[in-house]
Amino acid sequence: MTYSNRFLVPNHVQLGNGCTSGHGICGMARLSVRSFTAVGSFMATGFLTASVIPTSGNFLRGSLESAASNLPTNASMAIGIALAVLSFLLALPGLMRKLPETSSDEEKQQFRNDKHKILPAIVGGVLFATGLIVAKMTVMSKVHGFLNLRGLPTGGWDPTLVCVVGAGVIVSFISYQLVSGHNLIKNSKALQCPLTQKATGGKFSVPTNKVIDMNLIVGELLFGVGWGIGGLCPGPALVLAFAGYVYILACWWPSFFVGSFLGDKLKSYQSKNATRTNPSEDSKITTKEVDMDYHSTQETAKVGDIEEGAATGATLS
Repeated sequence: MTYSNRFLVPNHVQLGNGCTSGHGICGMARLSVRSFTAVGSFMATGFLTASVIPTSGNFLRGSLESAASNLPTNASMAIGIALAVLSFLLALPGLMRKLPETSSDEEKQQFRNDKHKILPAIVGGVLFATGLIVAKMTVMSKVHGFLNLRGLPTGGWDPTLVCVVGAGVIVSFISYQLVSGHNLIKNSKALQCPLTQKATGGKFSVPTNKVIDMNLIVGELLFGVGWGIGGLCPGPALVLAFAGYVYILACWWPSFFVGSFLGDKLKSYQSKNATRTNPSEDSKITTKEVDMDYHSTQETAKVGDIEEGAATGATLS
């Protein structure tokens, strides 16, 4: 069991906007240069970190005894099950919610489209979690066995992750060929929106960001370090939390939320600082227009004063 990646991983999530699933499977499947850059960044630091840190001892890693003490207990499993049930219950209001009769036809169609997203999301989440468990991606030593390149000369290197990600990319690539606007292989069966939605108002939510900036690279490098230390990212951590693993519930997720909060604050600070340093053209135009309006008002006031003075003089004379 490892203890150091829980703080680095969420900073990457905020700064890099994606990890092994988002960039590694979905992004590379649509041949996104931004995602290839992200994957190359976190794989580099992941390999380096996992290969440098000793596999034995307590340096950045817990002992086998401490790992055993963090296995699920009856109480922690009850908490995990409660969290899973709570997550499901939170989705129910969306399924049961009704729209006012006074709503327009467009609002009603958008409401139906949004409502139809919930059930596929639940099914997709169950399939994703099942896949992680079957492929043993929730076993941190399995991931570390892939990232630790020192196992190559001795035959101890574990290629499982290559097969898992490779299969995911292939399935995702095939799926994108059925999404209009994102299909490299043009075909008449490409869809404009998901099958559960109507064409009116329905659409696929596919990222279109192509910017490769410092946030992306630094965020992915941080994730690689955390991933190399602990062999855990948010998806498997969520599965382990629902399974009742004490360490995940008591340490990993609380630290994740703290890291996410700090990462979000950093992005907000960067955004505000960029706005102050390089104001947008709209703000420049607005400022200029305000200045013109001010000077125009001053000129009008001067003319008014002159006219009023002339009228007063005429009255006195």
